[in-house]
Amino acid sequence: GEREDLLAYQICLDAVEGGDLAFVAALATSLLDGEGAVGDEKKKGLVQSILREGMASSLHLSFLHKHSDADSLVMEGLRKALDERGGGGGRNSVLHHCAVVAHAYLNAGTTRDGFLRDNLDWMRRASNWAKFSATASLGVLHAGHTSEAMSLLEPYFPGTDAASSTAGGYAEGGSLYALGLIHSPSTGCGAAARSAAGDFIRGHLRTSHANEAIAHGAALGAGLAGMGSGDVTLAAELKELLYTDSAVAGEAAGTAIGMVLVGRGAGGDPACDELLEELQNYAGETQHEKIIRGIATAAALSLYGREAAADATLEAMTADRDPILRYGAMYGTALAYVGTGSEGAVRRLLHAAVSDVSDDVRMAAVVGLALVLYRTPQRVPQLVGLLLESFHPHVRYASCIAVGIALAGTGDAAAVGMLEPMLADMSDFVRQGAMVGTALILMQQSDANKAVRRFRERIAGVVGDKHQSTLTKMGAVLGTGILDAGGRNVCVQLGSAATGFSRMTTAVGLVLWMQQWHWYPMMHMFSLALTPTVTVGLNKDFNMPKCFGITCNAKPSVYAYPKKMVEKKEEKKIRVETVALSTTAKSKARQARKKAKDGESMEIDEDMLKEEEEKKDDEDPAEDPMDTDADDATAKKKREPEPASYLLANPCRVTPAQASVCAFGMDQRYRPVRPGGRAVGIVLLTDTRPGEEEDVDTMELPSLDDGEDEEADAPEPFEWSPPVPEPADATMAEDGEGKTE
Repeated sequence: GEREDLLAYQICLDAVEGGDLAFVAALATSLLDGEGAVGDEKKKGLVQSILREGMASSLHLSFLHKHSDADSLVMEGLRKALDERGGGGGRNSVLHHCAVVAHAYLNAGTTRDGFLRDNLDWMRRASNWAKFSATASLGVLHAGHTSEAMSLLEPYFPGTDAASSTAGGYAEGGSLYALGLIHSPSTGCGAAARSAAGDFIRGHLRTSHANEAIAHGAALGAGLAGMGSGDVTLAAELKELLYTDSAVAGEAAGTAIGMVLVGRGAGGDPACDELLEELQNYAGETQHEKIIRGIATAAALSLYGREAAADATLEAMTADRDPILRYGAMYGTALAYVGTGSEGAVRRLLHAAVSDVSDDVRMAAVVGLALVLYRTPQRVPQLVGLLLESFHPHVRYASCIAVGIALAGTGDAAAVGMLEPMLADMSDFVRQGAMVGTALILMQQSDANKAVRRFRERIAGVVGDKHQSTLTKMGAVLGTGILDAGGRNVCVQLGSAATGFSRMTTAVGLVLWMQQWHWYPMMHMFSLALTPTVTVGLNKDFNMPKCFGITCNAKPSVYAYPKKMVEKKEEKKIRVETVALSTTAKSKARQARKKAKDGESMEIDEDMLKEEEEKKDDEDPAEDPMDTDADDATAKKKREPEPASYLLANPCRVTPAQASVCAFGMDQRYRPVRPGGRAVGIVLLTDTRPGEEEDVDTMELPSLDDGEDEEADAPEPFEWSPPVPEPADATMAEDGEGKTE
């Protein structure tokens, strides 16, 4: 029946939302291509739209674009603060780069790039690798916007000459990286679009070995587009780039191989195991630390979700003399046991966090604790509480990040209080970590949480303070972007809100994001970890009924968007006239009258006389001091009490903290096919009155022509009647009169 069909669609949507690409691909094959494939063409088309055509991605993109609450003044204030202090110019390209990244975070997935268009001169300050990263930031802004991706990035794509040259190519390489970010599995885009983008990037990958920047961007883009596919052919092409022994391109190639082989290592796929073993042998031969780090990252990603099967590989890597491979072992442990809370994994990570001689290994071990324990987030502050007091600054930094990841979007007051002393730490990069960690905790928090306002003021002060170091300002700038990421409609969620399963793309995205410690362009990987916190109700035709709503059993202010900044208007200084005393005015008037009586040729100063009369009028108590109009005005200003609950329209934002107080109203026309499910994600609805006409909204994707303020509003309706021409006879008569004269 219809209810069973809707339930099947709901299960397909939940599978896509979970982010397990291999499972989704297998499910699509069995339902669409196998022996038991769906027979009905309409039903088959709907299933295909979910599993292969990225219907969920389109819904999220439409919502993020239409309902973006990004505050344009935040970015404008950031730019001005950095420029005033010399931080946004050529003297400090690091902060300029971070400001570009913060803009990408603020508008991630919304396709809104108005600030970049309005500040092209400011953007042109980026050079070399900063230009690479600035171009790649377009991929974060337009994540999931696959229909317009090629036309958007076409001006930046490498030509035939650029690929063969060895100089430049930064913008070209950044464009390929951006294309991979747009088509990454975290967006849920369609398989066909992802495959087409992957083929395009691979074409440039094969011809760009001579140009380090383009090869670097092509490798990262190919890895993102092919993430989780297990494509051994693609991995072999990336391996060829790695064997060129180019440090920068080789690191990207190693990382990309890891993305392609996510979860395929340690017995998951014999061909992948053979390839990874070959790479680890190469790690012992090369002299480039960057290439070794890329290989270590690849090994870690390949162990995702493998749990006990990965123990042998992890023990071998942990015992290696090379600290970079031990570094990979820490992230490998975190990914292999993500969300399991495994005591063995926690013990291994804690042991490395306090005993390893390498700073990087210690950092990776502490951050890994957050991934393993994300289902019981309160355990993370308990474990790292002592580590926050460590004499080792790298451990303190990682502890701040771990608390932020574990409690992202919760607004937990105890965690914010725990990180507050770190904001004034002796080490500048620990202060950076504290700001980033606090921003993660306070994501999507309303003004009802007083810590939000205090933190906003604090990071704004840091950005404008010329005495703060560059690393500290980096934390403030990135924290600004994280706090209001994705138009305030996204959050970091390691677990699926609907099903509870671990989200592969989020875990992988966070591990790749942490590589920004070594290589700044990896900051864009944070977009993989961002999940839209949107709830959409769909009917049987996948349209959005307008009369469906969700009840939120809390006051509206508790989960409202934060208030936007108000632009301060500069008040013009008015010259104040000298005030004349009343006694002076009276004496002048008296003298004028006296001179007039004496017959002197002097006019009486009428203004003075008028002023004296006005003074007398003011002294008369004409007004009643017991006027009640003022009291009435103040009474109106008193706020009306907030309702204890309210209705959220379809579609709407439901934050992770808000989900616990939201419920479906079962007395309305449309009801969820799973009444006991949580009010999050995409929800299929049954219609209790199928015979009646439906009032629905359809999904509209943004286009590149949707520029803000580009087109004037249509004028109000009006009637226009043309002027009546004068009769020809009258005109001739006038001409005749002129001639006779």
